[in-house]
Amino acid sequence: MLTKYKKMIYYSKVVNGKLYNDGVIMKSINEKIKNERELAGLTQKELAIMAGYENYQTLLKIEKGKRDIKVSDLSRIAKALNLSTDYFINDNPNQSVSVLWRDKKNKTACRIFENKLKGYLQNYYHLKEFMKEEYDKFIPESAKKLQSNYQAELNTSKYKFSGRLASDFRKRNDLGDYPAGSLINIIKDMGILVFIFNLKDAGSAASIVNESGAAILINDDSTPWRRNFDIAHELFHILTWNMYDFSGIDNNLTEKDNEEHYADAFAASLLMPKSSVLRLVEKYSQNNKTIDDRFVLENALKFQVSVDAFINRLEFLKVILNVEKQELLKQNIKQDFWKRFNDTSVIPNEDEYPVEYLMLVYSSYKKQKVSKMKFAEYLNKNIGEIDYYLKQRSLLI
Repeated sequence: MLTKYKKMIYYSKVVNGKLYNDGVIMKSINEKIKNERELAGLTQKELAIMAGYENYQTLLKIEKGKRDIKVSDLSRIAKALNLSTDYFINDNPNQSVSVLWRDKKNKTACRIFENKLKGYLQNYYHLKEFMKEEYDKFIPESAKKLQSNYQAELNTSKYKFSGRLASDFRKRNDLGDYPAGSLINIIKDMGILVFIFNLKDAGSAASIVNESGAAILINDDSTPWRRNFDIAHELFHILTWNMYDFSGIDNNLTEKDNEEHYADAFAASLLMPKSSVLRLVEKYSQNNKTIDDRFVLENALKFQVSVDAFINRLEFLKVILNVEKQELLKQNIKQDFWKRFNDTSVIPNEDEYPVEYLMLVYSSYKKQKVSKMKFAEYLNKNIGEIDYYLKQRSLLI
């Protein structure tokens, strides 16, 4: 028996790649398996090993529809690809919407992380619906509206567009002089979920907008003081989602692409407002002090950005020349910054999903709307881990 939120699908088994219910064909799945394997850039042998099959011929027969497919087959293949078994059984239009990656280095790993991200986002959307909770999911403005609102800037320079978009966003959401401290909460209120995966070197960050909502993915390997900048950078892509089509470059942006520079400009302008930075510079200069490592350290901490990001902002605002920037970068600021950051920062969320996702899943479990097995699946845990996991978070029922 398989439960899909509001409806229940009963079946005996899957035969020759097709799901049968009382003799009626419901869904073909062998082509889905093959398609997902190919999208992940995996050979049959590689996926067979990941799924725990001793012989890749088993997977070959499954894909060709020459072997009965059991629920256990679906489960192990789905787990290897970071997909749910439901995905292979039901139609899922959200899966066709591509994730926009920054600096994708490993296509296979990124595709599997992408599957996980989409799965979490869809779980959140369906659980909100199932629990009858309001979900004001984020919908980006149309390209036509953005072009109309920012016509002057777009006709002059897309850097000016990025700067004004950031300024408008900051003022509209009352983010104040030091936006980093409030940004994550504002994003949550907008219905944008922020996930943290251990991407290692597969990719730097990602974003997506689909029928389930919007999400930002950042790398757990990123230094903590870069995360605010990464989130702001990906926010630019979400806000301008309808302006660009990156399918021609495999939905992957690198530092060579102009759009990445515009996103960096947006992030810098949003997190380090021009007026705030120049006010600090003026105050420091009134005491006959030149911009030095102490000024950089204290204000990078104040704006909650990296030393490099703050120094680059000073150069962009013409506070320092490039030669002064290079001199500052040579100094031992980063080690001091790291120590000070550790002394002042809060303990980050240890989960790869945001707290609001965890609490929604927990609420559905606590109210006995989902089973413990399904609860574990939503949290990407083994069922045996659940009690300890909840105890560590003081959530044990």
